[in-house]
Amino acid sequence: MTSIADPAPRPRGLSWLRALLLVLVLGAFALQTPSPWGVLWLVVPGGVALALLIAWRFGVWGLVVPAALSLAVLVLGLMREPWAWWVPTAALCGVWMGLREEGAETGSGARAWMLLPLLLFAAGLPRTASYPRLIESVEAQLRTGDQELIEIGRQVGYPTDRLAGLQRSIEENASLRTRALPHVLPTLIFLWIAVLVYAGRSLSARTAAALRWPPLTRGRLREWRMPDGALWMFLAGLALLLAPWPAWLETGWTLLLNAGIGFCVQGIAVVESWMLARGVPASIIALTLLFVFAVALPVFVLAAAAMGLSDAWLDFRRLEPASGDHGEENR
Repeated sequence: MTSIADPAPRPRGLSWLRALLLVLVLGAFALQTPSPWGVLWLVVPGGVALALLIAWRFGVWGLVVPAALSLAVLVLGLMREPWAWWVPTAALCGVWMGLREEGAETGSGARAWMLLPLLLFAAGLPRTASYPRLIESVEAQLRTGDQELIEIGRQVGYPTDRLAGLQRSIEENASLRTRALPHVLPTLIFLWIAVLVYAGRSLSARTAAALRWPPLTRGRLREWRMPDGALWMFLAGLALLLAPWPAWLETGWTLLLNAGIGFCVQGIAVVESWMLARGVPASIIALTLLFVFAVALPVFVLAAAAMGLSDAWLDFRRLEPASGDHGEENR
């Protein structure tokens, strides 16, 4: 006998359709990405989904997936290709998510901490022998894009002075980009692979619904709280930047930037929780944050990160009064 409180099961065909649409979108992005990196748009979510589902239902047997993917990298002779090792590393994150799905560590912030294998791999990427070659490859792709942009300006009939200004601006940005690229590329790759990991989690959720398994937990932004270990990552990155070790600057920036992004999201979660507790509609909150983000991006990011870091000590959301407290005060 079923209760009206039980959620109605979703149609199995609809779940498969959503999974197929997600795969098609990822495939479209894969076609637009230079080879061999474009393969990751499909392989990473697939590996994460498989590892998560196996670990969720069969426990530590889910470790077979990243182990098999690592073996495949070795057998295919890709051990010196940095892009290939992102696949088993991401699958390891899927195993972690699957093992903790029935436990207490299912909040948004705790789930972000499950990306730790990706962060450590990204932090170690600049120390690999193939990293200079990766930088050269990315820089060559960007220079090609610069030339195509100038050619587009010439084809649409830009005046000579305006075309010269465009070319000068591109050259100045290219000089700044060349200096910054080695420091920020691991962070950019980490964020991209993190998006693919969550795409894999979404794919596994749709697959579980199609198989009539229990639904995966869904995190909410206002509950986002980074674990204490993220603070140590932030401090470790800061220490590497201040230390007299130039060879470790890229690793320091990777740890600092990614931990800072996590605390920035935590700061936004604090603001959202504070506004929701005071009856502000979620749509108004989203529009307000989007407006501030568009108008004052640097200030917004720094203020949100500062709020998130201070929340690590003060825990502002625990200080908020419960909804029932206001009623007792009014009596």
